[in-house]
Amino acid sequence: MNRINLNNGWNLKEAPLSWSKEYYAEVMKAEGKWYSVNLPADVHMPLIEAGEMKDPVLADYCREAEWVEDRSWWFVKHFEGVDLSVENDIVELVVEGLDSRGDIFLNGHYLGCHKSVHYPFVCKVKEYLNAGDNVITVRLTSGLEEITREDVMELNDAVCLETYNGGKFRGDSRRSFVRRPQYTVGWDWGPKVITIGITGDVYLRSYKKTSIREVKLETVSVGASATLHMMANVENLDLIGSKSCSLKVRMWMDGILCKEEVKEQILLTSGYNYIDLEYEIENPKLWWPNGYGEHPLYQVEVEVVCENHTEVYPAFSYGIRTIELNTDVIQGEDRNFTFVVNGKPIYCKGGNWVPNDFIYARVPEEKYKVLIEEAVEANFNMLRVWGGGLYERELFYDLCDANGILIWHDFMFACSTYPDHHEWFRLLMWKELDYQTKRLRNHSSIALFCGTNEVHWIFNSQDNPQWGIEFTGDHPYGLSVPNQMAREIIRKNCANIPYWNSSPYGGRLPNDDTVGDVHRWHNALMSKKMEERIEPKDYDTIESKFVSEYGFIGPCPLESIQEYMDGASADGDAMDRTGDVWQMHSNVFEKGTVNEALRKNYVDDPEKLSLEDYILYGGMAHALMYGYSLEAMRFKEHCSGGLFWMYNDAWGEVGWTIVDYYLRRKIPYYAVKRSLAHRKFTLRLVDQKVVLQGMNDTPEVWKTKVKIGYATFDGTKMDLKDLEVQVDAGSRNYLYQMELPAEDYRKGTVMLYAEDAESVWLRMDDMRNLEYETSAVEMIESAPEGDGWKLTVKASGFAHGVYYKGNEKGSDNYFDLLPGETKTVYIKGQKNAPEISQVR
Repeated sequence: MNRINLNNGWNLKEAPLSWSKEYYAEVMKAEGKWYSVNLPADVHMPLIEAGEMKDPVLADYCREAEWVEDRSWWFVKHFEGVDLSVENDIVELVVEGLDSRGDIFLNGHYLGCHKSVHYPFVCKVKEYLNAGDNVITVRLTSGLEEITREDVMELNDAVCLETYNGGKFRGDSRRSFVRRPQYTVGWDWGPKVITIGITGDVYLRSYKKTSIREVKLETVSVGASATLHMMANVENLDLIGSKSCSLKVRMWMDGILCKEEVKEQILLTSGYNYIDLEYEIENPKLWWPNGYGEHPLYQVEVEVVCENHTEVYPAFSYGIRTIELNTDVIQGEDRNFTFVVNGKPIYCKGGNWVPNDFIYARVPEEKYKVLIEEAVEANFNMLRVWGGGLYERELFYDLCDANGILIWHDFMFACSTYPDHHEWFRLLMWKELDYQTKRLRNHSSIALFCGTNEVHWIFNSQDNPQWGIEFTGDHPYGLSVPNQMAREIIRKNCANIPYWNSSPYGGRLPNDDTVGDVHRWHNALMSKKMEERIEPKDYDTIESKFVSEYGFIGPCPLESIQEYMDGASADGDAMDRTGDVWQMHSNVFEKGTVNEALRKNYVDDPEKLSLEDYILYGGMAHALMYGYSLEAMRFKEHCSGGLFWMYNDAWGEVGWTIVDYYLRRKIPYYAVKRSLAHRKFTLRLVDQKVVLQGMNDTPEVWKTKVKIGYATFDGTKMDLKDLEVQVDAGSRNYLYQMELPAEDYRKGTVMLYAEDAESVWLRMDDMRNLEYETSAVEMIESAPEGDGWKLTVKASGFAHGVYYKGNEKGSDNYFDLLPGETKTVYIKGQKNAPEISQVR
């Protein structure tokens, strides 16, 4: 395959929405303002660069950008055809990321209309190409303009809009009919920013004699050797005659050839030929999720030789591993929901992934790299790609492969019914799912494909009768896609990858604790009862087998707030926490929750706090909820995963995330990291007995010594017992239990001191009810080390929320010190001795 990239040197013209494809000639000769762009490009990007629009993720400028969807946008690219070989049998134009309705022209020839951002436009164009100047023209609109009120009524208006939750200017029920990123109409965590653009690559690819259309590689079994199965779809471009070819596969590891398999004298009939190979890799290096082992990747090369012409498939990386989803019966109606990699049950820990910007075309590669690095640092082994966003760039999946991050991957349906009663919609969905499953199936990180986000749950008549939806075979309101079509496509394209109908799903009704995964919202942050929103101990009652969504809300660092507020506010003071702009950058489910969590744990009048103190205490409450809840899920024997909502963000707000839009760590980042540590202890009170759990994700047995018992916060009483404990590789075990000592639990608690893990304490009451004097934190060591700074601190009594000031990334921060405990922290990039403080 030869490929000519056409990403650079485009021009962009704005025109009235009424200028349909019939206005091609008028646009091509139109004078006036043209913008120069390189792809990928959203139309907002040149407008912002030219100073004609303010960035819609700042302040309240999203309102000023709403006019974009009421125009048509014309992208034009001139290129020379001298590099196009006339000897090639076919030449195809590929246009990726058409967001969302596109009309495509080449040299004035109308090639067709494309109505989905989720798979590329591909067209054979050899007959239209010139040896000299060529021009590609793409007319783009939002796609929303084609949807009528009558269309939406076909779905009983069963589309979630944030206006129902008090979110102003967010939501558009027409989104259900348009295959665009659903979140761009606005969500609880962000504004309405209707994206329009060419958000992927544009290129010409050409083939001679044969084309390798697809390659599927899967691990059949692992042991002393690994059995691999490869399928290559080789197209014979001769429409009449057959040919002979040879197929060669090579697998490399660190520059060493590990396997070469050749199949000779293959008969190719006209069109597609599916060629299967099965072979062994001796002493394979297995791919494991982060924490459970290494994640080595083999480099795979596939080529076909036909009549002295060699066709080479793009090389790709591959991790040898098997993956299964164990849903066996535990007892009664309860079933497992456990991912099994290479025969080993995995506890899945991490968060939900959303697009990184409301103008997603402008996200730099470095942002992906930092976010995956931060996820690894926080001990994640899974990310869930949420169904209201995007199938991500190849870079994202490559990074997850390389870092051992499993991916739970929703298909792009979220919080709406969908018009699958129309054949045109079903055809769009077939093309989307067929393309994406083939594109992603060779990534070792892909752990599961999932049909929808919350569609089964939100719209069934028993859980939510207010929508008036009765799912039937004649009118499935979108469910034929996840229930039938997706399964058929998975079976055809990647039967080795587990599939689940929706998230949440399982049991008599979705969100049942007995089977499948749950979204824990209505008995947590989205409860109508404030006490259920802010009580961490409620998570100790979880009986779910896998929690794929739940969350809490907290503020960003001050520097990030200053950036996204942009000094602008209709109320005068940009930092007024009661002002309209501040509220726009607060999640619509916040509803005073942060202040009530502060009132419960720290202060009487959180409304009177300075902004700095609001960020500090709000971050600590956020950290408490995430840290405690993730521990609680992992503590449960039959819970096999906890994923919080959400990990990253698409703009700045008081919201769910632990890494903000500007890639700054929020305070709860560190609590999450501690809770998800690959080796960890947890204390919980069960039936008035203190239970010690040990967790060891690593592939080595963990033997260590601990001290456990009641201690006062001032350290004057330390009734501790020495224990030697062992936690087997890749396991969670209850190691020890004791009767709850008859002591004063306002002045002390059960504490555990560990030699080579985080020390922990049993939380018996709210922070503000604990009676302890602020204990001075002693600096034992403070010195530069490598490219950062090393700190060793100690306190004679209990110290809560010990932190160094500043945004440099440390190995830990905002941590508790037990009486007499010593802790060392490394701060990357720190050049001078930091100031140490603590929360009280």
